[in-house]
Amino acid sequence: MRVVIREVLNVGGFFAGETVTLTAQPWPDGGPEQTLTIDDAALRNVTARHLLTPGMILELHWAGERIDQATLLGAARFTDLQAARRLPPIPPLFSPQVLSFRCPTCKVWALAVGDPPMCAVCGGVAPHVSN
Repeated sequence: MRVVIREVLNVGGFFAGETVTLTAQPWPDGGPEQTLTIDDAALRNVTARHLLTPGMILELHWAGERIDQATLLGAARFTDLQAARRLPPIPPLFSPQVLSFRCPTCKVWALAVGDPPMCAVCGGVAPHVSN
């Protein structure tokens, strides 16, 4: 299930536990907002739960009624995406690698996946950059 964050309600701390509670809508179709609570351990590629912001798109996997995995796919603002994402180890490369880009199809800043790089949100191909 893909959702877009509409509002971050609470970032749990010492007494509230290690969770983030947010309001989200299904992506891209919209629909009714729902309140979700995500455990810190469920965040796959986010450096810290307090960096989740409105406009971010998450892929959620459920285990019963709880969110088992939450993966950041994209964000409305480039700075939010850059601040929140956790990069996997990158081996030495022989050419530049696209890590994220503004997707012309879904109109968000998206993480790049695959080779050739594609939008993690919609699967659209990254725009070609010529030198």
